[in-house]
Amino acid sequence: MTYIDIIQDNVKNHSKVLWWPKFAYHYTDVTNAVSILSTGTLYSRHDATALKIMSNDNASRQVIDVTNQDITSMVRLYFRPLTPTQYYNEGYKHQALRYYRDERANVPVPIFFLFDLNKLLSLPGVKFSEKSQAGHGSLLHSGVDEFAKLNFDFIYDNSYERINEAKDYRHAEIVCPASLPVEPYIRKILCRNSQDRSTLLNLLIESSPNAFLKYQNIIKEYKEDIFENNGIFISECLYYKNKICIEFSDTYESQRYIDRMMQKNNVTELSPIRVGISVTWYKSNSILNQAYVDTLYDPRGRGRELILKGFKTPSQSDKIGIKIHFDDKLVCYAVQSTGFSELLF
Repeated sequence: MTYIDIIQDNVKNHSKVLWWPKFAYHYTDVTNAVSILSTGTLYSRHDATALKIMSNDNASRQVIDVTNQDITSMVRLYFRPLTPTQYYNEGYKHQALRYYRDERANVPVPIFFLFDLNKLLSLPGVKFSEKSQAGHGSLLHSGVDEFAKLNFDFIYDNSYERINEAKDYRHAEIVCPASLPVEPYIRKILCRNSQDRSTLLNLLIESSPNAFLKYQNIIKEYKEDIFENNGIFISECLYYKNKICIEFSDTYESQRYIDRMMQKNNVTELSPIRVGISVTWYKSNSILNQAYVDTLYDPRGRGRELILKGFKTPSQSDKIGIKIHFDDKLVCYAVQSTGFSELLF
């Protein structure tokens, strides 16, 4: 029996989402995703911190502080998306409603890297666990025989009926020593919506044009069986006739998360979120003019569209860039032609 034999059996018999068992998953914020693609390497938390290339922390400090340093010195991937942790940190979450109320436990623009699981498992030093490595960690294993013993029915389970039995298994991990080169093993890079995809592409082409050319064709919008959609996010951002039109997400999952966490954390009122919008007009990539607008967003407001007026497009401008931050976290970067009012990506 080989790894690929077990993976194919998992596809047929152990996962309702047929493509889940084919990949290993790394989940991170868009700013970190740009660093990973620009360097061409997925580093461990320890090394990424030392190299100062991890822009967004992602995880709760309370969890990281009790995790074995041997684990934080390794690259960590999941067997599947939609882990329990993802429920709490996917998308921008109000600071009063975060995991342990830790302001760093947040992934404002979630990006999934999907790696070839069969190839990954064959690398020297790769190990795996049936449950999470966070905290004191689950026992690590290696080799085909040990891989075959994992409880894949629970690892790939996504039902509510077995949540108490399977919850810990949904955090099953694969770990690699120190770092992982991206190009040989990456198969897909998935974004929550078209605006998130545009944000990643716009940041990437500025950071590393070579990485943009290399990876743009595998960066996709994919909505099913991978994202919770329970955070606050931007659905669309457009500049039209000297106005900026911003559409905020309006999902049932987002409102349900807010209601649930307000009750859980004994929060009766949510303060508004500060929204910062920076606008830059260009001509052939040279800056012509810039503007900045500060406003507030009510996280309990449903389906809110924000329209900002009064901008004046410089006559020579051929491109506009709009960056939106919730508090100090980037949640959107839209770039479009001023001549035709169309998004470039």
